[in-house]
Amino acid sequence: MMVKKLGVFGYPISHSISPTMHNAACSELGIDFVYEAHEVEKHQLEQTISDLRKGVWEGANITIPYKETVIPFLDSLSDTAKKLGAVNTLIKVDNEIKGDNTDVGGFLLELNSMNLDLDGHPAIIFGNGGSARAVAYALLQKNTEVRIIARNHMVSTQLKDDLSKSTGGKLMHYNWTPTDLKVASQKCKLAVNCTPLGMLPNVTTTPWFPSVPFPDNIMIYDLVYNPLETMFTKQAKHHGLASKTGLGMLVQQGAISFELWTGQKPSINTMLKAAERKLYD
Repeated sequence: MMVKKLGVFGYPISHSISPTMHNAACSELGIDFVYEAHEVEKHQLEQTISDLRKGVWEGANITIPYKETVIPFLDSLSDTAKKLGAVNTLIKVDNEIKGDNTDVGGFLLELNSMNLDLDGHPAIIFGNGGSARAVAYALLQKNTEVRIIARNHMVSTQLKDDLSKSTGGKLMHYNWTPTDLKVASQKCKLAVNCTPLGMLPNVTTTPWFPSVPFPDNIMIYDLVYNPLETMFTKQAKHHGLASKTGLGMLVQQGAISFELWTGQKPSINTMLKAAERKLYD
């Protein structure tokens, strides 16, 4: 009997530990699925979605840089994906592909696990891509003012307009300069890196300019999870600040996707332990 395939599509994708944690969940539940990382170049994206529709894959995650550009190739979107304009999970329904976004739920679960009380204080998000949209949307659900720091002014404006309209929340955007970061970070209690800065192999990069002081008691959350300690979290540690990488969010959103594909709820602990072993190896 042919093993059913799940996967993650992106470029580059060799750093992904998603196969490790999903395959651990499959093994524990006795599900005859295998999850693979599949590198997809831009010109291959439409064909890859076509292969998914034909049954080469049973379902997939979609990651950088395709969370937004994949949408025209899909047949339908969940309400959350529609509001966000970003997709991270592809679900095969008969011969059609539905796009969903589990990053929002994953980040909210992670935020709740940290017992972080923003208490009306704003949050900074670095980046304006698909992950940034999901994190911003999640924070807006908690009535938090979101301040976007990014280089592409046009994309940031679109993100602000889209999410302000769909949530009624307050978003502001700033240029990625030391001057603007200093202004934007005032009174903030959370800063989230939604860019690849600090990810292997570029481990010496960070979204925070060293010349800009951190606000008191700000929590640093880096969606980058490989390496285990990023330059951003090292900066936070140096200044005596609480910090965390995105491994927890990766596992939480992955577990939601897994249940959408298989109908079975995986163990968060099993997935997390498998991911940690892979990172420590």
